[in-house]
Amino acid sequence: MTTANVDHNFHAVAAALNPRPTPTCGASATARITGVVFALLFGTATAWSADAPIGRSTSTQLQRIVEKVGIESGAVGGQVSVIVGAQRADFVFGSANAELNQPMTSDTVIQIGSTTKVFNAALIMTLVEQHRLDLDVPIVQYMPHFHVADPKARGAITLRQLLSMSSGLDNGPYTQFWNGDEALASYVDSLRALPQAFAPGRGFGYSNAGTSIAGRIVEVVTGDTWDAALRSRILEPLGLSHIVTLAEDLPFQRVSVGHLPGKDGHPPTVVRPWYITRAQGPAGSTLAASAHDVAEFGALFINHGVASNGHRVLSHESVAAMMTPTAPSPGGDFVAWGVGPSLMRWGNTDVWWHPGGNQSGVSMLFWIPEQRAVVAAIMNTPAAAGKFFKAIRGSFAQAVFGVRATEVAPPAAPIAVPNPERFVGTYVYTGARYEISQSGSKLHLQMTFRYEGALEDEPPAAADEGDLIALGGDRFLLAQPDGGFESVSFFGPTTDGRAENLIAPYFAARRVPRNL
Repeated sequence: MTTANVDHNFHAVAAALNPRPTPTCGASATARITGVVFALLFGTATAWSADAPIGRSTSTQLQRIVEKVGIESGAVGGQVSVIVGAQRADFVFGSANAELNQPMTSDTVIQIGSTTKVFNAALIMTLVEQHRLDLDVPIVQYMPHFHVADPKARGAITLRQLLSMSSGLDNGPYTQFWNGDEALASYVDSLRALPQAFAPGRGFGYSNAGTSIAGRIVEVVTGDTWDAALRSRILEPLGLSHIVTLAEDLPFQRVSVGHLPGKDGHPPTVVRPWYITRAQGPAGSTLAASAHDVAEFGALFINHGVASNGHRVLSHESVAAMMTPTAPSPGGDFVAWGVGPSLMRWGNTDVWWHPGGNQSGVSMLFWIPEQRAVVAAIMNTPAAAGKFFKAIRGSFAQAVFGVRATEVAPPAAPIAVPNPERFVGTYVYTGARYEISQSGSKLHLQMTFRYEGALEDEPPAAADEGDLIALGGDRFLLAQPDGGFESVSFFGPTTDGRAENLIAPYFAARRVPRNL
């Protein structure tokens, strides 16, 4: 598992694309990125400007940064959209389809993956405002025929827990039910054996299945498909025209495809298929958008729920509820998860965000309330996501806002682990298996990931291995091939004092006997 992979909504799909991505640099990458284009929008009027101010920089300076990030990461094409108060800029680079030599434009739609989860949470909040849903009522009141493996958890799980990743549900399978209107309902019905990683409300654990369940509740309550409800309640009131969830709407858009980076002088390869399934639409399997439109959505959270066209899409109360820290972080690069987005702290600055991705695109949306600022970035090369988004949260954010993401790093001096036996054992979630072993004073992690239905003698879709670096308590780091570090945390005591759960860095795995 790589740093790029863990940011993805469909972790298995992203890992399978290239579990050890090697960014493409040099002449071939430069040729793909030449002629970076950027559009500047100031207020509501569209204009071209050679050097307009954007935050602490100018459009020319930011153009250079985006061009450099594109080349160095090996991304085939992408978009970055920035809002700072009344200032706005859209930057694009590279190609939307390397096979067809189609340029990226500011209105090209790219798959955004898990960033869809914030849209899904906002959609649910519109129903909460109408008193058709309650965040704290057990969801079986809305879906009496809903079942998971644990009957006690079934009767306790709430929407707030589903949206804040604290329901305890396993991440779930990526089962495909294709693209009919019943796909989401079929998927949720198939989750009857979905296990709990922990009891509802007792911790944090990222669950794509949980988000899909929340989206299915929208269908049950409204009688609409999730796609139709999202369009009528969020996308249309916002006036967003370059954002789609249905394959039938794609011919009316400029569309970017996913790519594998070129290697050894060979050009990038287009990823097929482009589309996964509507079965996990609320979790991020279908939504494609321009960075401009994603940033426009993100601006709701710095403008108290009011769109730039003047329409109120969310109430003050809904925005406040979504941006309330709800599920504390056991470790990693966030402080807590809210109702949809998560909270990071860059120094003393609060930053709300959500990343996402699948095989055709990778995205990031973040906003800084105290600066009334939003950034949306989307690119079409998942294997290059680690370097690309590290730079967007680093040098790009520093240039615009004067702050950057805090880098996770090992301690200056090694920290001893006083009770390593607490962590040793086997942990699993659907498709993934972690083995934590002890060698002297060191703990060693070995992870394998297999698709649903894969045979044990098949090579894993992803694998990772290395010694854990102690940060103190139940928190560790695992070094990554690209020079970064991934968070690994543990929580929950078993009857003998051992950790009950492992999180790496978002997905919760539960302890099981070694021979299971």
